[in-house]
Amino acid sequence: MYTKIGFLFVTMWLAGCSTLPEQIQLPEETNLITYQEAASKSKDVLGQKARWGGVIARVENKPNDTLIEMVYYPLRSYGRPLQSDESIGRFRVYVNGFLDPMVYKKGRTMTFTGDFVRLEKGMVGEHEYVFPTLASSGYYLWKEIQQVDVNMISVWPYDYWRYGWYNRPFHNRLFIRNTHRTRSSPAKLKSSAKTKSN
Repeated sequence: MYTKIGFLFVTMWLAGCSTLPEQIQLPEETNLITYQEAASKSKDVLGQKARWGGVIARVENKPNDTLIEMVYYPLRSYGRPLQSDESIGRFRVYVNGFLDPMVYKKGRTMTFTGDFVRLEKGMVGEHEYVFPTLASSGYYLWKEIQQVDVNMISVWPYDYWRYGWYNRPFHNRLFIRNTHRTRSSPAKLKSSAKTKSN
């Protein structure tokens, strides 16, 4: 039992210490700019490295590269975007070559590394928008996570909260039914005996 618990803690610890995928790793001394810095003081940070991520909003294939429009979300320690109900903005990324929009489709989660190249004007629906824009040097498409609802009925034979890990036996109930349809009362038996004797 203790071995299983120890294994669980080690697994959780290793998961917490997960490293970035190789495709989006940069040298440790790299000074990365934030999305907010690129949006607010673009001239000061032009050409600097960034690692941003989010959810794909649009993919457009061009003759020599692919434009991906992203909804920005902050990154976890291992590089996966942390999605929530709100985002601070959008950004664009240009990736060399062709990316298939059926694979890199709307709603998928991605993380990019690249150089901040400019603020680019565009539209979100009918709304004018200014996109901080990266020229990608690396990217990672995260696997989709399936959410599963699990309803569990516990049949564990131990009552941990009351007794710790001590055995608490099951108490099965046994129901015995009378196979006779009617059962004569003692009074009826006496009266029938008198009738026979007379």
